[in-house]
Amino acid sequence: MDVSDFFARHHFPKLRYLYLFNNFRISCWDHLNSHTTALTELFLDQNNTTPLSAVPTTSQILSLLASNPNIRSLTLQWLTVSDDSGNDSTSLVPLCHLKRLCLVGEFREVFPIVHRLELPQRIDNARIEFHECEFEEADEIIGPYIQDYLRRDPRFKDRLEISASSGSHSTSINASVVEVEHHGPNPPQDDTPRATFEIELSDHVPTDVGEGLGIRVLALLPPESVVSFKTNLMTEEEAIVVPNLKTLHLVNPIVSSGFLLLDPGGPNAGRKLLPHLEWLELESPDLGLDDWDPVITYLTHQTSDGQSVSLKAFGEVHMCPEVVEEIEDLVEELTYTPSTEPSCFSGDCF
Repeated sequence: MDVSDFFARHHFPKLRYLYLFNNFRISCWDHLNSHTTALTELFLDQNNTTPLSAVPTTSQILSLLASNPNIRSLTLQWLTVSDDSGNDSTSLVPLCHLKRLCLVGEFREVFPIVHRLELPQRIDNARIEFHECEFEEADEIIGPYIQDYLRRDPRFKDRLEISASSGSHSTSINASVVEVEHHGPNPPQDDTPRATFEIELSDHVPTDVGEGLGIRVLALLPPESVVSFKTNLMTEEEAIVVPNLKTLHLVNPIVSSGFLLLDPGGPNAGRKLLPHLEWLELESPDLGLDDWDPVITYLTHQTSDGQSVSLKAFGEVHMCPEVVEEIEDLVEELTYTPSTEPSCFSGDCF
């Protein structure tokens, strides 16, 4: 349906919510700019089944947003045509009341819009998804954007999600705040937000590049504030950056000798890598020939002074009964969900 004539004939000075989605077409975007001025929620989602008769330019989208400065929720999921070359790149569109932001599209189309938005200090929910974005671009652009976002106010609320993909390459960085509950009449003076991070990289991202990205992202917040971290790539350097982790979720980790232990020949030998860890979550670990021995060694070291640690193991994973017994004796709580298609290392269980 071409909705251009509809907006050309009607003026909506009080319209608050505008949803355009699926197979709609607009041949002239200027009517939207001039006929809507009080939108608080704008949802534009054009799928690819019906080509647009007039693809909006970056300037037209920004002009529409500038005409509706009170927008609180913004979703843009479609193609645009960037025309930044003919515009002042320093001109920003203020969205002072924005609480929710979702931008999805190709990198060359989405980033010019992100780059021109003046965002408020706090956003309840932010999702930015770049398609056809090479990892080098994600590494160069996504990191600074997160840093800029957090510098506005490190007490960002609810969730920040930024991802990039191109073919088999994908990068996903999610962050959210863990609410701190204060008990008793005298709450602590420290009101530093407690943040949880998720960093997931595709297998095609070079390990050294991925490690660098993880460390830089974690360094964007005060290290003491990160209490939960999920990643499919974990290094000793990353663990040192976030010493106050309470929950560590590792996806497809390689479990080998020295797992989560400091270098025995290094200056910190014998110390705990994660002294405040309460939950270790292993999702589909790659156990190799050593089976669960490195995990047992780590848990023995971690609980040697009476520290309480719990373990959760799930996904493509199997524990022999004697391993379950040994780990149960070491941890506060064991949550074990065996694989639906288990493979026993010793061959004695089946």
